[in-house]
Amino acid sequence: MTKSQPPKTLSPVVGLQVIPTPTPWPNANARLLGLGMGLPVEPLVRLAQFSATEFERFTLEWATDYLAKLQDAHEVQQRGGAGDKGRDIIVWLDASNVQPRRWILYQCKHYGVNLGEGVAAAEIGKILFYTYRGDYTTPKEYWFVTHKGVTSDFQDLLDTPDKLREFILANWEKYCAAKITSKIKVALDSKLRTHIEAFPFSIFRAKQPHDLISEHKQTRYHLTVFGAPLIDRPKPPIPPSSVAPAETRYVTQLYKAIEERLGFAITDPSQFANEAMLRKLFERSRITFYCAEGLKELARDQMADAEFFNTLLDEFSDGLFHSIMSAHPPALNRLSVIIQAAQALQLGGHVLAPHLLANDREGICHHLANDDRIIWG
Repeated sequence: MTKSQPPKTLSPVVGLQVIPTPTPWPNANARLLGLGMGLPVEPLVRLAQFSATEFERFTLEWATDYLAKLQDAHEVQQRGGAGDKGRDIIVWLDASNVQPRRWILYQCKHYGVNLGEGVAAAEIGKILFYTYRGDYTTPKEYWFVTHKGVTSDFQDLLDTPDKLREFILANWEKYCAAKITSKIKVALDSKLRTHIEAFPFSIFRAKQPHDLISEHKQTRYHLTVFGAPLIDRPKPPIPPSSVAPAETRYVTQLYKAIEERLGFAITDPSQFANEAMLRKLFERSRITFYCAEGLKELARDQMADAEFFNTLLDEFSDGLFHSIMSAHPPALNRLSVIIQAAQALQLGGHVLAPHLLANDREGICHHLANDDRIIWG
């Protein structure tokens, strides 16, 4: 049996990687719409069914969009993999020039069953050994994060830190000695025992699955993962009395189309106030633009991702390509032809398709004009 090494000067954690961006979930649209996904499924049930790959993606979403935004978080980093010395995701609470630099460790693991004290003991043993040896400092908190939670027996130990310490000392040979590193078998000698007896076991905690779900719910990814039901769509916003800066480009295009009809320059709606059809067209265009803006807000606020609206614009831009190419002047005729094509466009499985109103389709044409992706004249 190899003796454990004596302690050396403590140092902060080094050699960590910036946490990577989560990859998109496969079939996210189907998940949102419930197409072939067996929805509705309770989030806790879905979490418990995650594969190792899905759980890794889930924890990256949680880390990048929840942990990284905590008030006390200075930086989030990932270690994970071979040679991580029992560290997975780390939240630094201080800048690198602060010593000692406080940190929180999240050990994220995918197990086939609820995490029990035997498997957890090996992970705890790593922290005890590597802090004893001086490879890194003691974290302020240590959290077990699993997709199925922990067993009742292990939770009892976590709730009573002194009993957890007793369990580790009594079972060091069984659960820890050979699991800390593949290079040596770590003996529980008197010096390591002294370190363990003085170690603050209150740092060890388990993230309960319902808390993990609640925290993930605060990220932009939650609806994509769990297909949570949408709130009923609010009434579309009413256009302001004056044209807003965000409307400038499509309104300018409307002015150009109207002045082509009237034969003189247009810079204000008052110039065609007596032309009933043109006035109605202008007012309707603004109403539909803001109706589509309401759809954008739905994506941003209730789906937590305004990008859904941007991809919807792409769908319309692509679907209207031939109509845009073939619709000829005059400008008002071109506008009418393209809007009629938008009303008939088939969207397939886009996540916003079930929430589209007729006015949204017309308003999206004006959004495209506002981005210069459609030119009326």
